Amino acid sequence: MKDLLCPLCGRLIDHHINGLCKDCFLKNITIANVPQVIHTIICTECGAVKKGRRWEMNDTEMEELIKEQIISSVKINPILKDYGISVRLASRDPFIFNGKIVVNSLIEGTKIDIELETQVRVKKETCIICSRRAGGYYEAIVQIRAQGRFPDEDEQDQVLDMIYNIIDRQYNSGNGMSFITKIEKLHEGTDVYLGSNSIARQICRSASDRFGANFAESSTLAGRKDGENIYRITYSLRLPRFVSGDIIRFLDETILIRHSGKRTSGLNLGTGHEFAEHTNKLKDADKVSDIGSAVSTVLISVEDDIIQVMHPQTFQSITLQKPAYLSGTGGEEIKTVVIGDSLVILPPK
Repeated sequence: MKDLLCPLCGRLIDHHINGLCKDCFLKNITIANVPQVIHTIICTECGAVKKGRRWEMNDTEMEELIKEQIISSVKINPILKDYGISVRLASRDPFIFNGKIVVNSLIEGTKIDIELETQVRVKKETCIICSRRAGGYYEAIVQIRAQGRFPDEDEQDQVLDMIYNIIDRQYNSGNGMSFITKIEKLHEGTDVYLGSNSIARQICRSASDRFGANFAESSTLAGRKDGENIYRITYSLRLPRFVSGDIIRFLDETILIRHSGKRTSGLNLGTGHEFAEHTNKLKDADKVSDIGSAVSTVLISVEDDIIQVMHPQTFQSITLQKPAYLSGTGGEEIKTVVIGDSLVILPPK
């Protein structure tokens, strides 16, 4: 029932806002406003958005990004405690968007909808990170090497796969400096140039945990900025000396390497027992052969723990201790490796 008078216009009202009718209330207060023109700067390469002097990573579609920009630009009167904002876009060209905004609110039980309009103008620039990437910027180099040997292609590819995964994870988490500037394949290994020194250090720590690699770092003065020296860091990442298939001599035992990482595991070819040791404790071990040097011969006979084998070079019968992994009874062909004056029997595949 209309039993109240609006003190400004004299209209009878059944609902009032602060004692006024809805129209008079809205004439004396600004519920919401938005700039007539909103300027947005987007990177042409990666889609990052410039906010003030900073660039922020962005993977949102253009229209959704524009809507977010509009909503964040709407100023709402603090009197509104319960409201919603909706936006409809119309594109004049790829760089100009007209936005119609509706602010739905409820004030003292009265529904109030405010319509606003704005225009978003998009400017394309290249963000600082993409500029650095295009200009060959890098903060660190990770050199993939191996101790006492050249790493093979498979090893290098495994390390590179790990680097790609770390780069992707860091970039997806918002680190725009997570990029590879270039990769150089060299005779002695691979050099990876990276946009971030902190990521280069993370890569080396991960390689240490996963592959048992050691690393050392050195710095080179690259220039000065704001009165401070700028350095580039080179990380020499060295994979373990021994790889799967190597046969080493360690503490008077002959070991076939099956895995080399932070720990090295394999098989004791003298006893047939499993072998495991921290890789950094194998500094005094020597490589004496590998499974690529294996030759076939004949197991002549087996008697308890003693076997007779035909030497593959002299063709003479020699007597050896039976390793635990040998299951033949005589007459079978087996794989062996000649190491100096010794003959070592290899396990079956």
